[in-house]
Amino acid sequence: MSQTSIGKVSEDRKDTPIDVAQSLVNSPFSNTATVELSYPVYPMGSTRAWCSVAGCVLLQLCSLGVVTSVGVFQEFYINTWLNHFTPSEIGWITGMVLSFTFCLGIIGGKLYDAGYGRVTLVGGSLLFSFSLFMLSLTQRNKYYQVFLSHALGIGLGSSLILTPTTIVVAHHFQSRKAVPLGILGASGSLGVIIYSIMLNQLIHFKLGFPWAIRIAAFISTGAFILGNILISIPPLPPRPQETRVSNYREYLNWPFVLTMIGSGFLAQLGLYFPLSYGQLFALRHGISPQVAFYSIAITEFAGMIGKIFPNYLSDLYGPVNVMIGCLTFAGIMSIALLGCGNLVGFIVFSILYGFCIDACISLYLLTVIAIAPRQADLGKALGISFIPVGISSIIGNPVLGAILGNTVLVWWKGITFAALCIFSGIFIQLIGRYIYLRKSRKSGGENTWKL
Repeated sequence: MSQTSIGKVSEDRKDTPIDVAQSLVNSPFSNTATVELSYPVYPMGSTRAWCSVAGCVLLQLCSLGVVTSVGVFQEFYINTWLNHFTPSEIGWITGMVLSFTFCLGIIGGKLYDAGYGRVTLVGGSLLFSFSLFMLSLTQRNKYYQVFLSHALGIGLGSSLILTPTTIVVAHHFQSRKAVPLGILGASGSLGVIIYSIMLNQLIHFKLGFPWAIRIAAFISTGAFILGNILISIPPLPPRPQETRVSNYREYLNWPFVLTMIGSGFLAQLGLYFPLSYGQLFALRHGISPQVAFYSIAITEFAGMIGKIFPNYLSDLYGPVNVMIGCLTFAGIMSIALLGCGNLVGFIVFSILYGFCIDACISLYLLTVIAIAPRQADLGKALGISFIPVGISSIIGNPVLGAILGNTVLVWWKGITFAALCIFSGIFIQLIGRYIYLRKSRKSGGENTWKL
């Protein structure tokens, strides 16, 4: 990979940010030479760039804060609100909302690439808020009502928010994207901390389920309004004229496919087990509700650090290398959950595992951005990369619910399944890394281990 220092540019020629952006095609699978700048390029200026980061943070904080608090909803639905249904049946609700959020991200990405970024963000915000209000009106043990509002409505709304907000930040920062994207990723963790504590307290000790959800809906609506005001949609990088078929064929290269299978599907299938069933695990092992209800918040607080510090390391050592290390530690911690049935052990597990899981999710997106065939089509690349994450989400909770059982939950089976998925994903990702680096060297790139 050739590097061009900004100091080598002729003084009598001043390139605009858009001119510089035209040279950014960061993949050995493209015929265009790569130019890596030594400082950030802001197509609309640094002020608008960081204001857009703040706006995207607000949107992801509220949407992912609700969506990823699956442990709160899973435990409450199983024990109270939908207690006439099995954990596997309830798992379809929490699994579908995660699946739509990630799997349908390709729709938001395609709309953004087509020039409808603003409309997509506003539409997703409206649908999300409306569905959250509808969830507050559902009745106890009315499965279809909860499924329509929670799984379909909230899932579709969040899918129109997640991918476009990621693209906005990626396009505002034409180089050194890791830190702003890490901040954006940390907003989801902060949202889970806020919403999990708030919902647990309001549902179990204060106002009950309907008003707890209404309060969450009012807060989300206000944040969505402010966030959409702060966001500026940057101009799209120019792309060459190509056929539709050839555009999609670019993503059928082995490194991209193996990354989606290994890190996007198998690893994510195992990583979500503690998030979905961690709170229920704590309650069933005699840990007090006052502590168990904070388990998700503890996990995500550690995850905030996990989405920033490893992202910084990825600029130094490569996102794939750092992600493989975090996945390995997460797999070890999954097995360690078998011995964390006491208060101290469970808190330590929540902290260490939270750091790993959020780092892996954030680094997966950075990996996709790094190996995407064209930077001008980041919306398409991110949208495609969310599909395996969505598939793992939709089947993960029902499958884990069936493995655990209906009445007597057999925890070692679910934990073993999660760990096997993570380690299988690591193995496949290592193969993809090897193929990518070999292809890069053959195409004239640097002989480096960093990816």
